[in-house]
Amino acid sequence: MQKFFLILFSAVLVIGCNTKKDYDSVLRQSALYSKVVNELTEVITYDIFNPPVASRIYSYSHLAAYEVMAHEGNSYISLRGQLKGLDSIPNPEAGKKINFPFAAMTAFMEVGRTLTFSKDKTDAILDTLNLLAKEHGMQDDMLEQSADYGVKVAKAILAWSKKDNYAETRSAAKYTVNNDEGKWIPTPPAYFSAVEPKWMTIRSIVLDSSNMFLPAAPFKFSKEKGSEFYNMANEVYEIGKAADTKEVAIADFWDCNGFKMNVVGHAMYATKAMTPGGHWMGITGIICQDRKADFATTVYTYTCVAFGVMDGFIACWDAKYHWSLIRPETYINLYIDNAWKPRLQTPPFPEYTSGHSVISSASATILSKIFGDNTSFRDSTERPWGWPDRTYKSVKEAADEASASRLYGGIHFRIAINEGIKQGEHIGNYLFTKLNMKRSTTASR
Repeated sequence: MQKFFLILFSAVLVIGCNTKKDYDSVLRQSALYSKVVNELTEVITYDIFNPPVASRIYSYSHLAAYEVMAHEGNSYISLRGQLKGLDSIPNPEAGKKINFPFAAMTAFMEVGRTLTFSKDKTDAILDTLNLLAKEHGMQDDMLEQSADYGVKVAKAILAWSKKDNYAETRSAAKYTVNNDEGKWIPTPPAYFSAVEPKWMTIRSIVLDSSNMFLPAAPFKFSKEKGSEFYNMANEVYEIGKAADTKEVAIADFWDCNGFKMNVVGHAMYATKAMTPGGHWMGITGIICQDRKADFATTVYTYTCVAFGVMDGFIACWDAKYHWSLIRPETYINLYIDNAWKPRLQTPPFPEYTSGHSVISSASATILSKIFGDNTSFRDSTERPWGWPDRTYKSVKEAADEASASRLYGGIHFRIAINEGIKQGEHIGNYLFTKLNMKRSTTASR
């Protein structure tokens, strides 16, 4: 980590110590921010935060960085007064020497540090930033004043975060499993309890309510052969049996199971991976660097995507627990083939809609709005887990593939995928209708 920071950090200091902003230095700031985001993703993965909670960490961390960046006086506008209850963000004090990229990364990591468990890991990132700033010539007063401003903004965001109902959901009553036919029940191998059954009560970022884009009702439950519901489940069953090499590769690449239980004989052990939101954070960084986005555009882009992911999970979880629909694995084992297993491990929450589909579609919609519909990229985010890179002609193609992976993996019905895609598109589009974040109407290219 320190070697990478060493290469990039001196470029950030150019902005703080000189008036001239050379283009290469600006691009390196963007790369450094993406590196810091990736480091936080590693902490989130290590700490095993579930996907909705991880989305909350990303959203507030990026918001803190965005607010610092917006207060530099560039083309971006503070969200103070635009987000529900976000009324107070400190302004930089007159006469203070502030390196805004450094302050923004400090704010990002200060929020990330507070909302995660592994303080030793997040402290190490902050310590490295401070150490390298000193080693590469940032004056003590600038370093201190920049860090101080970043922390002040972080504290304002953290104070706002405490009013989102998250703390209350930690002590909420556990989900009561409904044993009626057609309803969700825990699935093998670990039969975990329902994850975040009250997540729809978390304050959304841009949505007016958690059910603002509630999808159409799923097919009426039936176990009769030839019924719409039976045929829907049988499709998952047949696709799972006939999945070819390409479909298996897609399912594996987009698995993003943060806590997978592996069974070997009578032994059971868990493996970790980044969440779906973490995967889209990685994609966002790749696209920003490919498109040579400057620091401000990079922070803006990450923030928009993080908002879409967080609201995507809130909306999706509202639908999931509204219908509490049975998972394909349960239905197929009960009514089609009791020995069948999905390619992917069924996650511990209800079926409808598909979380992957919602947040992937929301992210792709946002990235397409910022960089264009034909933004191609090479996705290298899964290298740490041994999966080869995949290339896409557009972010929508990637999002559609992520959605389809849930069908190939045997963990979602097609209707959950299709309706999830619609939900995500609505959320992504609404973000740009609701928020005024840019002084200029022209998106950076």
